[in-house]
Amino acid sequence: MDGTIRYCVVRKYKKRQPVYTHLLFVPIDPQKYMYLAIVGKSIDDEENTYAAQLLVRLPEEILEDTIKGEHEYFDKKFMEVETLNCTSSNPSQGKYIISIPQKGNHFKSDMEIEYQLEYSTVERRVYLLKGEIDIISGDVSKEDFEHRPLIDA
Repeated sequence: MDGTIRYCVVRKYKKRQPVYTHLLFVPIDPQKYMYLAIVGKSIDDEENTYAAQLLVRLPEEILEDTIKGEHEYFDKKFMEVETLNCTSSNPSQGKYIISIPQKGNHFKSDMEIEYQLEYSTVERRVYLLKGEIDIISGDVSKEDFEHRPLIDA
């Protein structure tokens, strides 16, 4: 499936230090997306591997409205960082390969996403993301964050 992979962040403050929630919109099936939140590095400390929680699966036709809704809800705390064209395939149940032909500033490689039954519960579906992602950390200035425009795809 052809689509776009999107990397967004929500910035909050804890003890005056910025803390970021990393969000991904990933195409998985024809006209369907996964909305994932990166929750940490892999338990095995495997390089370029992240644990992510599935927030929701959504149809492609409401993707733009969902992103606009997040922007309205979080206001200046929400930023769409990068949007890249990609193709996705589903070689087996619960496994997705995201091919990114033209790499960006934050997506440095193709991605592999795989469902992890042993870390999941009924309420929380956990996936492992394998790929080189340059995630935003505390070095983004408040002014850059607040004045960065919403990316149009």
